[in-house]
Amino acid sequence: MSKIAFICTTHQSQKHRPNGFDLFNNYLESLYLSCEYSFKLFAFDNSSEDQFEIENNPDNLQLTYIENQYKGGLTYTWNEGVKQAINEGYDLCIITSDDQIFDKSINNFISDILDHPLNTNAVFGPLSNNPNNQYQYALKPHGRIFEISGKPKDELNGFCLAMTKETIKANYFDSEGNIFSTKLEDKWGHQDQELQSRVKHSIVVGTCYLHHIKQGGWRTIRNADINNMLSYD
Repeated sequence: MSKIAFICTTHQSQKHRPNGFDLFNNYLESLYLSCEYSFKLFAFDNSSEDQFEIENNPDNLQLTYIENQYKGGLTYTWNEGVKQAINEGYDLCIITSDDQIFDKSINNFISDILDHPLNTNAVFGPLSNNPNNQYQYALKPHGRIFEISGKPKDELNGFCLAMTKETIKANYFDSEGNIFSTKLEDKWGHQDQELQSRVKHSIVVGTCYLHHIKQGGWRTIRNADINNMLSYD
């Protein structure tokens, strides 16, 4: 049986993202109610003012607190999650943020990726209400699975990206096992575009719909980082 890994980053601070933990709680509830596959969630609390705590933490949830999110931004946590999943032998990595709500169609997403003939060198993405592109926009699954170019303005949006272990191992960004770019300009965004410039195929999985709240608090964090305003005061 294939081993499925979800990778998710959350952040809460009064200045940048006051509802971060509410988003993450909703994310967790929807994932655990919807996913019928055995999975593990590699979650990262990216320097929240108060550390996220879970009562009766399930065995398949690993939560890592990042002391300094400015070190590598959002991309650092995704890279770390992928590394942990690959080291533990997971077959499929689904990389997300906490502003998303799953439904039962996530099971179609997983099964259709595992069965896809190009899954050894491809990035996959679901449909969504907020994808920032014409290819992934929908309000429910339509059933079509198709390839797009992956070139600038024709790539999958980075809110949810999935790759098999074969794709990851064939497309590392560097010798340190990072799948996403570690360049300064990519640590808060555009890492999805850079990734698809290296991976051979970009594929929309229209059997899955993922509701995207699109809580872009990371953009204000990015602006603070760029302007050397590394404070929540």
